[in-house]
Amino acid sequence: MGIRLDWEIEAENEHIESSGEDPETRKLRWKARLRLFGLMILFVVLVGVLIGGLILRLRQVDWEIEQSLRDTIDSEVATLRLGDRQAFLGFQRSATDEWMVRQDGMFDAYQALKLESDVELTGRVINALVDRQRGRVQVEEIVDGVPFLQTWFFWRYEDGWRHVPPDYTFWGDSAILQNDVVTVYYHDLDAPFAQVVFDQVSTWLTTGCAALLCESIPHITVDITPNPLARLDWVDVWHLQIPSPYIGRALLDSPFEPSMRFQSGVLVARRLVDNASTLPMTGESAFLRDGIVSWLVERFAQVQMESHLVYSLAARYGDPAVGRLLDLLTPDSTAAVLSEITGTSLEQAGLDWRDYVAWRLSQASGGQEFDVIAAVVEYDTDGNAQIRAQVSTGAAQTEVLYRLIGGMWQPIG
Repeated sequence: MGIRLDWEIEAENEHIESSGEDPETRKLRWKARLRLFGLMILFVVLVGVLIGGLILRLRQVDWEIEQSLRDTIDSEVATLRLGDRQAFLGFQRSATDEWMVRQDGMFDAYQALKLESDVELTGRVINALVDRQRGRVQVEEIVDGVPFLQTWFFWRYEDGWRHVPPDYTFWGDSAILQNDVVTVYYHDLDAPFAQVVFDQVSTWLTTGCAALLCESIPHITVDITPNPLARLDWVDVWHLQIPSPYIGRALLDSPFEPSMRFQSGVLVARRLVDNASTLPMTGESAFLRDGIVSWLVERFAQVQMESHLVYSLAARYGDPAVGRLLDLLTPDSTAAVLSEITGTSLEQAGLDWRDYVAWRLSQASGGQEFDVIAAVVEYDTDGNAQIRAQVSTGAAQTEVLYRLIGGMWQPIG
């Protein structure tokens, strides 16, 4: 065991004493840390309160601005209900006189509509969007019980909101809907319409091609454009352009309104038929080809096209029978080609010949239209197949006969 000197022992004691911490000092240090932490929390809370208050104030300001726009619309619609032209024009503003002239005519149109129809100018704002000085609203109006939308644009001047010419740049951000057969380009305002168009055209392509026995389903691109000069038409082989319905008065619940749906259905049906058969058709082959188009349009747009012959062919022998008919058509085809599809003679095929008879009569009379009420396939006393048709010609009715000779219907008398 070694000998420890006094100075070594003292040094060790000093080390032990210095390695500890006075409890009071430690307590004061922790209090200081807690105060600092509390101050930081208080600062964060204060900043949060300030930011939250600022956000709430901004929202309050936005609400007040939008509410003032809604109040302006209520007042403007009231002038239309009351028939106060000067007050109505007082809500209009533009840098040119053209807008004022146009709105003056619009006032007259509303007054005439009120006389002709049951009109409720509710003034209810379906949706509103404010972007700084610009405002865009869609206002409800009910005509004969049917709700419509009018899309109006406003500008916030120093003296308040004023109704201004349409701002077609204020239609919202660009967007896209896409699947394997359809691509639809549109802007935010047209979102409800774009979804319906997307669903409809997708269905048209799949059901149409299933019936026409397409080798592959084509891909259609649809541009919904807020351009008042745009026409509903093809701009390329499979590129369809549709004007936004919100440029004018649009149906609230069904923006793809019947007329526009019908026109679109016609374009798609014709393009599908043209794609499946490129041969030029005349005479009965052209009639049968047009009948296929009309049958597709009836399926697409849910309208009565009176394509009775092709409709009865599909109903009795299945939709693919229409595709087989189109595939068999040649420029010199006649109705006899139907026997190749049905596997039986024309009189035994169970088909509806009303539109065929109407077409034959029209061809024989230089284009005059006929309403064929009935076309009954029967046999005469000699056992010959014939069509006995009842035809309306104005207030009178007449009867015409077609006899099956050599596999073709020939007029009698």
